[in-house]
Amino acid sequence: MIRYRKLGYVALNVSDVERARTWYESMIGLKFNGFGDSGECFFRASSDHHNLILHRGDKPGLKRIGWELESEAQLDIVSRQLDRKHVAWRSLDRSECRALCVKRCVRMAEPVTGAMLDFYAGMAQMDSPHSPTVAKIQHLSHVVLGTPRYREAVEFYENVLNFRTSDEIDGRINLMRCFPNPYHHSFGIAYSERNCLHHLNFMVSDSDDLERAKSRFEHNNVPMVWGGLHPPSGNVFLFFLDPDGLSLEYGYGMELFPEVGARAARVFPAKPESFDSTGARRDARMAAHGAIETVVAD
Repeated sequence: MIRYRKLGYVALNVSDVERARTWYESMIGLKFNGFGDSGECFFRASSDHHNLILHRGDKPGLKRIGWELESEAQLDIVSRQLDRKHVAWRSLDRSECRALCVKRCVRMAEPVTGAMLDFYAGMAQMDSPHSPTVAKIQHLSHVVLGTPRYREAVEFYENVLNFRTSDEIDGRINLMRCFPNPYHHSFGIAYSERNCLHHLNFMVSDSDDLERAKSRFEHNNVPMVWGGLHPPSGNVFLFFLDPDGLSLEYGYGMELFPEVGARAARVFPAKPESFDSTGARRDARMAAHGAIETVVAD
């Protein structure tokens, strides 16, 4: 059984790394942590070396998702599971691991959406924790992908990667936790007409973070596209767009699950009240942009 520690990092493609660097520091409140050998830009929201990587790309969106495992021994469990399910994978070599500041890493291309996934252990830790700036960010919370092959994607993450469904809005979005991480969801699959990055979430501390964000975004012409409360997870949220139109989310408050004796998953009806209990209007720009980079893992 694959056991996870958390959603470790997300790598995004952006059209202008320098512009995005300034924006993600000043608007989101992430801490810049240097450039990589290929010009990629590292940010952290914890004591990890990084939780977000920005790469230059012609199609802004998702480049890769990194899942931190409970231990290095879990990498062997991942590789055996992928072999059993006939999913291609490879181990990153020493130089690739060094570039990601991890000890070992297994990489595979998820066969439904094409998203590249890293499974790793032992990321380098910084001497000090992340210090809040414009927002009291607690951690990188979750990432959601969209696909027309919705049911296939849900089955793959459940049956191959040992993700557990916490709740579903019937046929529209499935909210999953990477077992045994306790948060209601660190990953989601949404129904979409195309494979896409739906959104990326950062967990903040309280409602004051959202109020200050609204003021900051208004003064800096950052589009805010949705806000309210998600009934499935109990998450208060605010969606906004980065300079490339990618959908990002601040949220606070989320149901926690015990490893043993967790409640059964629920299915909410596919109606607006299941997505947001406040009746707020969702802007059409929400989740309208965000490609998934598809590269064969060799």
